[in-house]
Amino acid sequence: MHNIKTISKIFSDVLDGISADFESGDQLSRLIRLNMETNLKLWDLEDSARMTELGSDHVARAKQEIDKNNQIRNDLIREMDTEIAKQINISSGNQEQFYSESPGMIIDRLSILFIKLAVIRGLLLVIKENDLQEEYKEKENIILKQIDQIGKFLDAYFARLERKEVFFEVQQAVKIYNDERVRKHIKTLKKGNKFAGGVK
Repeated sequence: MHNIKTISKIFSDVLDGISADFESGDQLSRLIRLNMETNLKLWDLEDSARMTELGSDHVARAKQEIDKNNQIRNDLIREMDTEIAKQINISSGNQEQFYSESPGMIIDRLSILFIKLAVIRGLLLVIKENDLQEEYKEKENIILKQIDQIGKFLDAYFARLERKEVFFEVQQAVKIYNDERVRKHIKTLKKGNKFAGGVK
């Protein structure tokens, strides 16, 4: 099973532009890499969508690409969870042993932190103002602390999963926002400024 060290290596390789050379059958490493690549693409698309000076058509196209890649990201999280559940042979336990945040979700969150860290470190190379340098050094320290804390938690989580002390469930995907068949119905709901049913 992977740990924060092997996952960090995959993230760093993607950020450094190093091509993948996984052993045959190393499906989890491949999925982790694809998740990182997708989050990098989303990061760039979010930047692009903020470039309002390029016009509304540009922003609309960027938002469509964001939707498409967010779906890919969600599918990859589910695939990572499915692969982890298969490798560890996850079985349900008591409700007290249930973790609602899956390993795939945590890996995804870590990948975004690695991207933020890379961006901050890039900025630190070009920022000249002393006060801004100090501010971004502090941001770097915060991200490093978060990566350390979440990484340690993930290692402990994997260990507890292997000992059958906790379990998670691979969540069933429920897709709505990208379902073309219900677009007109969603518009009707929005016109009425309400959602039917509520939560009971």
